Amino acid sequence: MTGSSFHIFGGYMRNIVRLAFAFMALSVSSIQTASADLDLAIVTPRGALETTERWSGLAEYLSGKLNETVNILPLSTQKIMDAARAGEIDLVLSHSGDTSALLAELDGAVLATVNTQDGARFGGVIVAKKGSGITKLGDLRGKSIVSMKINQAAGGYIFQAYELKKAGIDPRRDVKITEGKKQDDLVMAVIQGQADAAFVRTGLIEEMSAEGKIKLGDVEVVNAQHADGFGQALSTELYAEWCMTALSHVAGDTSNKIKSALLGLTPQSPAASQARIQGFVDAVPLENIKSAMQSLKIAPFDK
Repeated sequence: MTGSSFHIFGGYMRNIVRLAFAFMALSVSSIQTASADLDLAIVTPRGALETTERWSGLAEYLSGKLNETVNILPLSTQKIMDAARAGEIDLVLSHSGDTSALLAELDGAVLATVNTQDGARFGGVIVAKKGSGITKLGDLRGKSIVSMKINQAAGGYIFQAYELKKAGIDPRRDVKITEGKKQDDLVMAVIQGQADAAFVRTGLIEEMSAEGKIKLGDVEVVNAQHADGFGQALSTELYAEWCMTALSHVAGDTSNKIKSALLGLTPQSPAASQARIQGFVDAVPLENIKSAMQSLKIAPFDK
């Protein structure tokens, strides 16, 4: 082989090698894209461990339906918002307040709403110690209250604060609110005399009673309300239950598969039983939570 022929042959081989590496890189990229995990952020009203245990079955169920792994990320409301802004999560399962705030700032869509034995709505409970004399909203003036994150927690602050405001009680000035990290701890603080009242979501005191943590006779439901078809203790109006939201970068066909899987979840399925839900229903409107947040001047509805 002559020098010029060798040079041509060598250049030809280098091009072949470059093409081969380019093809391999493209193939690996395609495989990674096809098998990319989906990250599902879930808010943690009773702590990260309880959230993971409760919803891991749903993640497994969706993974099987989608043929790709769905990872649970138990996060606070603020961390969910930060992760969503950074494009680090794909799906969000959280209350209607978080959902409303998320969709006011970022593109996405509610795929379905959680359905429980009391339906696809929930509310807030104001808990006082039995015998304290606190039974009405007016009794809370000047009292110490423990809540979840102010301006962020729906069933642990927003719903109850809105009721106070409608009754002419300023939740920022007329009561003394201290934040806690877990709703169970808020109830215990009231029973132990560390606070006059607590803001928690509907269903919590019934769950704590079933778990042997409290006796329902130990607590008073302040501003007790009754709603047709709703059997849990209630102090506020009802709002949309937790929502499953897909952010806009999730492919349309993937979102449709997730929605179909959620709506197909039966009450008897292991995932539903583990999560203590009946399944999911079509998205429930969010208008009244937006009205509450606007009235309380909670971002992004504070303009």
